[in-house]
Amino acid sequence: MNNGNHIAEMVFQLADETFAKLKDLNIPPYPKYYHDTFVETMQANGDAEILDLSKKHSYLFSNAQHEELLSENCFGLMKKGLEEFVKSNDNLRVISDETAINIDNIKRDYESVDTRQILQAFDHFQDKIFQELQSADETIAKLKLEVERLERESNIDPLTKAHNRRVLVKDLEEVLSFGKEKDMDMHLIMFDADDFKQINDSFGHIAGDKTLIFLSKLIQNSLRRGTRIYRYGGEEFVVILNRTSFEEATKIVDRIIKETSDSKLLYKNHDIHLTLSAGICSHKHAMSADDLLDKADKALYEAKRSGKNCFRSAH
Repeated sequence: MNNGNHIAEMVFQLADETFAKLKDLNIPPYPKYYHDTFVETMQANGDAEILDLSKKHSYLFSNAQHEELLSENCFGLMKKGLEEFVKSNDNLRVISDETAINIDNIKRDYESVDTRQILQAFDHFQDKIFQELQSADETIAKLKLEVERLERESNIDPLTKAHNRRVLVKDLEEVLSFGKEKDMDMHLIMFDADDFKQINDSFGHIAGDKTLIFLSKLIQNSLRRGTRIYRYGGEEFVVILNRTSFEEATKIVDRIIKETSDSKLLYKNHDIHLTLSAGICSHKHAMSADDLLDKADKALYEAKRSGKNCFRSAH
């Protein structure tokens, strides 16, 4: 009994010294810290009796229970992580077979866990994800460029490279949204190649296509930068002159008609003489896109009746 009291007093003394050391070092007395410091203090004390006791009954002086608990917690976290890993891996397999990786050799039904293999698998998995994301970014960038290209081409007449009728309507609606309650200095001009059917009949459709390409370029080059030309129909082109006086608009149309008449298009050693007729419709408040196009078309018809190679204004 006395011996027991002696051992007990020695353990309490070692415990007090251990707490004092931890306090001096400003270290919290967590089980791990306390155990290590207690063992160091006991060994430094050098009492043969208590050292012998610690060897015979090591479980009394070990941190095995704490380590076992720590190991169990770590295993539980690793198991949980592995379960989430499996879910993510299965989800990614839906996206790409190349992304998913085989983890059967490290899973083992969660009965045991090889930490090194799992960490390697995680690293490999992460690399796969980064590769997949990079590939996805590249694919999205390519698709974006392709969409922009298709959208651009869908707005352009493939033969003449002028904007098409769909863009004309869209641009007209946008311009007209500012002129519902007032007149604007905006004029719609509709051009039509004179006797175009005769060119097709005499020289063939290839010559006709070349004629349309030539006319599109000629009209475009006669306009100020930023002004669009639209292919409205077979041989009809439309131009919107915005923020332009009527006098300036008529000068531009007259110049285009004269330049076309003075030009020469050579096809298979044949000179193709081109002329244009045009109709102008000036904007008035409350006019719709259909109103402008209809009136310009009627003015164009008047120019045709007046002998062609000229323009007329809508009334």
